[in-house]
Amino acid sequence: MDLFNPLILDASICDVVRCLSNESKVELLLYALRNFELKGSSRTIVDNAVQSCLQVTTLSAQSVALALVLRAKSRLAAGSKLAAQADLRAALEADPDHIEAQTLLNMDPAPEERLLRLPRCGVRFSTEIWREVARFLSRRDLKVLLFVPHTLSRVASQLLFSELDLFFTANMCPAKDAHQRVYSHEAESLQRHEDDARQAQRTADILSRIITDPTFAVVVKTLRLFLPRIALGQSVAFQTGMLANALPKLHSLRTCHISSDCEAMVPILEILQRANPRLRSLSLACLEKHNHLAPLEFQYLQQFSYAGRDGNPEQIVNFLHQQRSTLRTIHIDNPSWLFPFEALSIRNLTRIEFNGYFPVDSQTVADILSQGRQLDTLSLGGVLKCSPSAQFRGMKGKNPLPFLRHFSFNVHPGSTCVDKDLFPAIADFLRDRKLLTLHLVLPDNVVVQRNIGFDASLWGVLPTLSSLRSLLITYPRDLATSLAMWLVPRTVTALTLKGAHAVVGRDATSLLNQFRSGTPPTLRYISFDEFPLNAVHVIEHGFPMVQLLRIGWNCWSVCRREDGCIVGLEPWQRSRVRYHAQEWLEWLGCEDAIWPGNTGFETSGLLRDAECV
Repeated sequence: MDLFNPLILDASICDVVRCLSNESKVELLLYALRNFELKGSSRTIVDNAVQSCLQVTTLSAQSVALALVLRAKSRLAAGSKLAAQADLRAALEADPDHIEAQTLLNMDPAPEERLLRLPRCGVRFSTEIWREVARFLSRRDLKVLLFVPHTLSRVASQLLFSELDLFFTANMCPAKDAHQRVYSHEAESLQRHEDDARQAQRTADILSRIITDPTFAVVVKTLRLFLPRIALGQSVAFQTGMLANALPKLHSLRTCHISSDCEAMVPILEILQRANPRLRSLSLACLEKHNHLAPLEFQYLQQFSYAGRDGNPEQIVNFLHQQRSTLRTIHIDNPSWLFPFEALSIRNLTRIEFNGYFPVDSQTVADILSQGRQLDTLSLGGVLKCSPSAQFRGMKGKNPLPFLRHFSFNVHPGSTCVDKDLFPAIADFLRDRKLLTLHLVLPDNVVVQRNIGFDASLWGVLPTLSSLRSLLITYPRDLATSLAMWLVPRTVTALTLKGAHAVVGRDATSLLNQFRSGTPPTLRYISFDEFPLNAVHVIEHGFPMVQLLRIGWNCWSVCRREDGCIVGLEPWQRSRVRYHAQEWLEWLGCEDAIWPGNTGFETSGLLRDAECV
């Protein structure tokens, strides 16, 4: 015959194989696989063939080992090294003397692969478990894990870069005219310029990585943007141009904070609305007095924060009304604005932070106490023209705010209310609560303090707060220094005293010695707005147990030997205060000094002041 049909050969093979036993069929199939070329979709063919062979229960150990080795070769060719190693180990269990399996398993990997190879152990945790473990570590610990050849390295990288802080310094804002550049070398030190240049380079590198590396961009969930005030003649086109390319790449972005002038904020918000319409948390800090923001169109916000000065609140109020059903936390900081009660559903909120204006007829306190049953954080502050004591007293016996854990009340200078029952009413409201954080701040003015009933008796409520961990409070001038620290709960780890310098007198060392006798042994952070002695004296005579001391704008870490003895104080540089304050507070165990902000941006004390350094 001159013509030959290849299908006749296939049919003949099938006829012959049909007459063989299962063991013989396996031997024939394995023989064919040994001559099979591994390319393209061949892995699927090999996997199916080997799996069918392994279904035959009467196979010899040598045949089982041979089948597993053939599948391991296929998987190695496809790059699945861990799966191939599992097959090779199974082959050696079936036939311990299989030379080819031993050779393939003991092949020496490349040096970089050898470093990343996980140790052989009986129990291996999943990536999800390691991620949950790493969530309990500080950022400094996570940075150390980046150099560990383990799954934790990848997990630490994802957690670290899930939150990004980008600082756009003045050097990144090109002026329209080179002669209009303003650099005051007399006012700024060389260190300040070096810090700003380093941050500018870091910001540019991160934005470039976001634009060019999708796997890196998808990790980012929280983004904080800090832009300087725009001087006359400067343009924001450079920053907005970079962000216009970077923000659309952040598909996992859920939280964003913007601190800038309105000139820069408006175009960034427009980009953000187009690129990330499903944002969950938005925080805006306007650095100028007048706000002219474009209409905001986010529809899924659960957390919103706005800080500014003066301006028209109508636009923000309308936006809050649109988000009424989804908002759970709200932060508004504008001394001239009223509380937007009609735009909010207080029953749905778990967090309210309002720093504004309380007119004579204000019922803000009563409305919040009566409707905010789900609140765990309440921060009220501003210029008081009303008398809120009756509103606090009116809730007696009604168990208002049963889940409250963080409370702050801040009276601003300029308050003219005369309500001598105000702070006694607040003390009764707070008594015996399971608070974790308490801030009570007043102006350093004896007349104002007397008009609103602030005196030493207020401190009498402190011992009833048995769970308190963070306390920021104004020191009354009629409080005995020998008694003050004994009133502070023993559980407090972070303490800030406002106005303590007014009662120091001539013998500041004696005051510190009296403080020391009653200071809680668990205290790790102490802060004064002013103090006449230097940091060394404050630590030696008053607070030798703390890890961090702050006086005004200056901070010092306490250095100790392994036996606990103090060897010196390390002053914080400007760059640490401005760029790494939260990281260092966590590292020193002083995280309780941070006010638990609703979006991670609105903090108090050290971190709030750091933005001004």
